[in-house]
Amino acid sequence: MNPITIIFSLIGVLFLAFVVRLLSLTSVGGMVVSAPWWVYVIYLGILFSAVMFVYSLIEEKRKEHKLIEEEGERFLTRFKERNTSKSVLTDQN
Repeated sequence: MNPITIIFSLIGVLFLAFVVRLLSLTSVGGMVVSAPWWVYVIYLGILFSAVMFVYSLIEEKRKEHKLIEEEGERFLTRFKERNTSKSVLTDQN
């Protein structure tokens, strides 16, 4: 795994632990504890959706960068071939 991914994951877990601890110390914490179980499922679904959105965004950028690199390599190969064929023609004249 990428070290940056691990670091950001740990920061996220620490942030969530901080928020849970903060909520448990306030009057809002009492409302959170008394919520039905399906509310937590909804929260987890929203969180999972956000994580997957960010993951797919990063993957899309990575694929796009790879495609641009491949197209650049093909362009440079054709450019070099054209220059070598032109130099061969000028050498023959």
